Amino acid sequence: MTKKTLAIRVLIVVAAILAAAVYWLFYDNRFPQAGRFALDINEIRREAATLPGARATAIEMETLSHTPEPRIALVAGTAWQMIDMIRTSYRLVFADQSIIIDTGYDAAGAKATGAKSYDAAAWQRMQSAMRSATKIVVTHEHGDHIGGLLTGPYSAQIIPKAVINQAQFDGIDRTAPVIWPKGSRASFKPVQYGRLLAIAPGVVLIRAAGHTPGSQMIYVARADGQEYIFMGDVASSADNVRLLRIRSRLVTDFMTFDDRTAVMLQTKALNALSKAEPKIALVPGHDGAAIRTFERQGLFKSGFTPDQRAALTPGLVRAACKKCESSLRAKRGNP
Repeated sequence: MTKKTLAIRVLIVVAAILAAAVYWLFYDNRFPQAGRFALDINEIRREAATLPGARATAIEMETLSHTPEPRIALVAGTAWQMIDMIRTSYRLVFADQSIIIDTGYDAAGAKATGAKSYDAAAWQRMQSAMRSATKIVVTHEHGDHIGGLLTGPYSAQIIPKAVINQAQFDGIDRTAPVIWPKGSRASFKPVQYGRLLAIAPGVVLIRAAGHTPGSQMIYVARADGQEYIFMGDVASSADNVRLLRIRSRLVTDFMTFDDRTAVMLQTKALNALSKAEPKIALVPGHDGAAIRTFERQGLFKSGFTPDQRAALTPGLVRAACKKCESSLRAKRGNP
């Protein structure tokens, strides 16, 4: 064998290895043949009705940052063009209370993760809204979802109002580089629940461990009947569900360390739900284009409006939803 022939064969082998690696990292999307994720919308609706009172009349949103990412990273096996990955916070507006869903991260966190732009005014509005909120929940414990709760200037005031599940509380390594403020964990009591937990009229937590051990989806039914499921990073993009393609292995196996089988089964269940109940808004965790479409359709109002309850004492804020708090404590098993 000549040196030239050997070199060609080596190049062929190397090229084959590289091609296989690229396929595995960016294109492989084989779903499990067995298993299922229970997502019974009628059961969720029944749970949503267990807490009395008026439901949310509106949902507001703040977009904190924009980060360009290759589409194929967030939707395996698609294209390499850059798409807009956003970090958002949502505010459920009730007549007598408000609830924050996800809290983004601060400017330092945005810079560390390659954000192209950051809205400091949106951060301030979100921090103000958390002060007046009766509850704050996060879809999971990663820093770009829980960061605003833990790193804001009012963290000592707002952390006690957070409804954090046990796995989210335990996953302090997964919040990095965000950390819980010193002393904030000593008296904090995480919520523990099985598959579903109503936390306010029309609002239900849905356990969905997979992206992280503490991952959960959040169902919301507005007073006018419009329904939402905030999917968090079970589906970062709307196309994860629409195309049945989850994030690439580069992301899930080397960056976020997902349980891919669990996420695939959840994605499959969401895909089936989208076909059976097309009017339910399935809100992806970071899909700028999809979320802007929801906004144009009137499902979200851009920007948190000032809330006069921001000046209330914590005791008066809790009193605004006394029945909800009592029911939630009962579900937690607390006195």
